[in-house]
Amino acid sequence: MFTNSLTLEQKICQLLMIGFRGTELKDCRWLEDYLENGLLGGVILFEKDFATNSIRNIQNPEQLKKLTKDLSAASKIPLFIAIDQEGGKVSRLNSRNGFEDYPSHAELGQINDEKTAKIVFSKIAEALHNVGINVNFAPVVDLAINPENKVVVQNNRCFSADPMEVAKFARNFIEAHKEFNVISVAKHFPGHGSSQQDSHFDWTDVTNTWRALELKPYEILNRDAILNGVMVGHIYNKNFDPNFPASLSHIWIEEILRKQIGFGGLVFTDDLQLKSISNNFSFEEAVELALLAGNDILLFANQIDYSEDLPQKFIKIVLELIKQNKISIERINNSFERIMYYKNQIMLN
Repeated sequence: MFTNSLTLEQKICQLLMIGFRGTELKDCRWLEDYLENGLLGGVILFEKDFATNSIRNIQNPEQLKKLTKDLSAASKIPLFIAIDQEGGKVSRLNSRNGFEDYPSHAELGQINDEKTAKIVFSKIAEALHNVGINVNFAPVVDLAINPENKVVVQNNRCFSADPMEVAKFARNFIEAHKEFNVISVAKHFPGHGSSQQDSHFDWTDVTNTWRALELKPYEILNRDAILNGVMVGHIYNKNFDPNFPASLSHIWIEEILRKQIGFGGLVFTDDLQLKSISNNFSFEEAVELALLAGNDILLFANQIDYSEDLPQKFIKIVLELIKQNKISIERINNSFERIMYYKNQIMLN
């Protein structure tokens, strides 16, 4: 690929994934400009716009297919087009917009039939592939430890409380997606199933509830050489890092996920505009800390605080961090090369 001819700004922007408003690219001239200039690494699609409660990106299969085709065609550099398609409640593609509804992780865990699960996962992956989506922020590999947990357990987003069962279903989910050339991103590292709070709204402290058992699915999936992507949650545990949540923690990402578990794939932040981050860190701080922590792709869903100049702000901040020797060009290149490796895999297949 043409990676040697890219500017530093273009390489920096491969580390950025954002959301946008619009069901057609022609409605988003600002986004088209960034794509044509190679200044965006990925986009995330949503059914609804949270602020306006109106349709955001997805109306029906034909419209969505055209949107992703136009996004890819406009992008100077191959584009990650991502979505949250777990099944159950967290399904951006559903019967409201002309797609099939699929059971949740919890329902499949309760049925506990691998054959049924494989069929469901294959259908999800095929549906994504057919409309041009190449990254799925799923499966959820959180353990259903805390029955009071609202964000994942009560929303039926966990397969099981047993890490072996979770890993079994997650493996099938990831394999089904690989068959359709879609990257699966397991979440929410290092485990959201024991939390009392929801990181969408609150500082999520699992210091007294988190168990080492919650790492087990990641260890098993990585050992089986099937794990390509991990999303790191905004989960704080002062026993490991007294200063930062996992998504902004060098200890969690570099020491535990990379070195201890041995994961060499793509590391995504959870949405850095969620209240657990935005209430405690400025945009500039979040970018700096997320990069220093070792994340490959910084996700800004652009739902809570909508901005059309987000990529420009991102470039400016990262260039200044490089100028101040806070972040090295080598650090940018490491993530850039990992990202391009996976983009090449998608293109070759």
